[in-house]
Amino acid sequence: MSAPTSTCCAPSVSSSARSTPPIPTRPISVAPGPTRSCRSGSGDRRDEPPAPDRARGHIDVAGETVHAGTATWWGRRLVQKKLRLDAAAAGQAPPPVTDVDFLVGVSDHSRQGNLGYAEPGTGEFLVSGATVPKLVALPDLLAAADRVAADDDPETAAALKTLLDAGSTTLGGARPKASVEDEGRLLIAKFPHQDDEWDVMAWEKTALDLAERCGIEVPERRLVDVGGRHVLMLTRFDRAAERLGYISVRTLSEARSSAGNDYLDMVAAIEDHSANAVSDLRATWHRIAFTVAANNTDDHFRNHGFLRTRGGWTLAPAFDINIDPRLERGRATSLAGADRREASLRALVHGAAYFGMAEDEATAGLHRIAEVLEDWRAVARSNDVPDRELDHVGLVLDDYRARVGAAGHG
Repeated sequence: MSAPTSTCCAPSVSSSARSTPPIPTRPISVAPGPTRSCRSGSGDRRDEPPAPDRARGHIDVAGETVHAGTATWWGRRLVQKKLRLDAAAAGQAPPPVTDVDFLVGVSDHSRQGNLGYAEPGTGEFLVSGATVPKLVALPDLLAAADRVAADDDPETAAALKTLLDAGSTTLGGARPKASVEDEGRLLIAKFPHQDDEWDVMAWEKTALDLAERCGIEVPERRLVDVGGRHVLMLTRFDRAAERLGYISVRTLSEARSSAGNDYLDMVAAIEDHSANAVSDLRATWHRIAFTVAANNTDDHFRNHGFLRTRGGWTLAPAFDINIDPRLERGRATSLAGADRREASLRALVHGAAYFGMAEDEATAGLHRIAEVLEDWRAVARSNDVPDRELDHVGLVLDDYRARVGAAGHG
């Protein structure tokens, strides 16, 4: 199903507020806004995107330049549920859901990157009414996320309103989450799920802490205890003194899907587009190496991105790093065809030249990560990871240290 086209003008930033409007059926424009130093916005592709017509400045709503500004995964689930509940309340059949629904169902205030959207001729931003809640609202937001996750919960409609009013649809990924403000900063609150087999949020905080010790740039973060459950708070890195443009590696590499790609495609995208290609390539190598060490299997191309700075596109901080104890699983993104641990370690060394590194330097880098991981138990305990989980989830880190130490991978 094709979506209406939109006129692509200068990216803009929204600041006003109002409640969620009806879904428009007329064209939507990317409205000119205040002059910003970061002139590009966020974008991502569908699996089969229509080709954008850049010569005329027009692009399909579902195209690569605006897709990341729509609701994805968790946000789409919220939008779809709202449309179904609204239809049921009106005694109507659920309407077909289009990309326009996912575009206008996202709050411009918390939308990814620095693009804002307005109806032609009005200059009024779409869905600008979400009021981002304060940190003290976390218990209510977590309870709402739990109710939405339980499809048969009779309070789903009220829970949806809580999350939609908070601008939660803008946040990607499958895990429940919401936007929160604290001391003027826009944060992402990532919630536990009732079906989690381990304390996923405490382990993600542990993975980010360890990655930072390895010299990898990651977002500011902290854990908040909400009724005995951990909520991970992450500072938005596309928000500074001004909104920064953001684009995923999926878009930058022109990949047809998020998963099933290879890091060499990311290398090519960095060489073609990065303003700091030399440093970004080396940073990418270290990111991949830590991904292998943590057995982070969900390393798809939407989980890597670039920020628009005054100098151009540069690698964004690493995020969504999760330790997966299931060593039999392959990663979403391969390296020179390798998606399992042992083959990936060899590829990191023998393919080091792709990242501007020598093989001995790559070998030393792998050993440096192993040294950092010697303290993984202390880091996990500092994040209140239950002792019963240490030998279940964390042993994947010991496995990495054993493999690197035994084989040398030189």
